[in-house]
Amino acid sequence: MTLNDQLQALRRDVDLFAGATLDTPLASLPHWGSLAVLLVIQHCETQHGLALTGTQIRGCSTVGDLLALIPQQP
Repeated sequence: MTLNDQLQALRRDVDLFAGATLDTPLASLPHWGSLAVLLVIQHCETQHGLALTGTQIRGCSTVGDLLALIPQQP
């Protein structure tokens, strides 16, 4: 799965990423906050079997940084 595939999956699951690109700063997303972090955690658990923490997500600056936390699958 490529980064663009991961972005498309994230857009489907979490509405606030609808217009986001890999370079979009997370802080610029409308409604970016603790609820959004929880939605990203849920997305990663259900779609990728990956347990991320809020600290890991808050350490990201852009959508691309966030998606880089997800291991690339062939």
